[in-house]
Amino acid sequence: MYIQNKDLKYQEWAYAQRKYLPYEEKLKLAVRRIQEWHEYWDGMVYLSFSGGLDSTVLLALIRMTLGKRIPAVFCNTGLEYPEIVKFARNAANYGAFEEIRPTKNFRQVILEEGYPVISKENACKIRKLRHGNLSPRYRNYLLNGDERGKFGMLPKKWHHYLNAPFEISERCCDIMKKKPFLKYVKQTGCYPYMGITQDESFRRAHQYSKTGCNVYSGTTIKSQPLGPWTKQDVFRFAYEHLGEKIIVRDGSAYPFEICSIYGEIKQTAQGIYYLTGEQRTGCMYCCFGLTEETEPNRFQRMQTTHPKHHQLCMKALEEGGLGLQEILKYMDVPYETWESAGQLYLWQDEYNNLYVA
Repeated sequence: MYIQNKDLKYQEWAYAQRKYLPYEEKLKLAVRRIQEWHEYWDGMVYLSFSGGLDSTVLLALIRMTLGKRIPAVFCNTGLEYPEIVKFARNAANYGAFEEIRPTKNFRQVILEEGYPVISKENACKIRKLRHGNLSPRYRNYLLNGDERGKFGMLPKKWHHYLNAPFEISERCCDIMKKKPFLKYVKQTGCYPYMGITQDESFRRAHQYSKTGCNVYSGTTIKSQPLGPWTKQDVFRFAYEHLGEKIIVRDGSAYPFEICSIYGEIKQTAQGIYYLTGEQRTGCMYCCFGLTEETEPNRFQRMQTTHPKHHQLCMKALEEGGLGLQEILKYMDVPYETWESAGQLYLWQDEYNNLYVA
């Protein structure tokens, strides 16, 4: 499938229109979409709850709008930060909560499918080029683009991954997260709210411009009431409600909190909100987006904050680990801090002379 130029123009227009609505209007729109989704499915709805910041904000809006009977469903993949698991389970104290699990663990997935590296889109292209039964035209399109441009091609800087000594795949998310929720939908007949914001990625923004907040048909039926929101909108809601009580539809209340892994939400003199801790809390061991991170990257931070998890990541596959040390070496991504590796030590003597060891 090729993306046409007219699609890109429409995406850009729609993205700008929704993204720059006033915050107060986005808030009202989110509440309306929550209500519409609930009414359309006669209350047979649930929240896909990750314990992350976006879904925590969406849970608050759902509790304020619909009450505590809408279940927050948490998929415990075994890849979440332990703080996230604890925080997500705490939602059971303030409303309906369910916990589900995938049928396979991460180690099984990487052994059977491959490692999630670079990005979901590029990992998919690499998998197709290495193992797909592609037509010559499509293969050439993925490698070089075509007369319409190079939008859909695998960037040249990633071409050496086609010969990587390990398998690469984007299917981890499908197996670990999508399948458990699809099973839940089939068993319960309920349809999800999802805490997806428009500026998470180009792919999601492009999809949002085509569907809007509530998607009632197609392969992925979902409500994304935070679709027009930016991260700054999410931060603002959390910042303004931290330490306050969320008033639930039935008149009860619960304290609004965010997971401790994020640290604090602060505001610059220019009014920009930011986190002092982890910026994203998806799967701990995922390598998507890692090549774009500055040091200390997620694995370097993990070595300090979660050393046992870091050891599991780096341990060789044949020793029961995840084998990420060799993967990160191939990616030319550091996975240890200088201090922890004992490679750098600085000290200053009484005469202000600086020494390095």
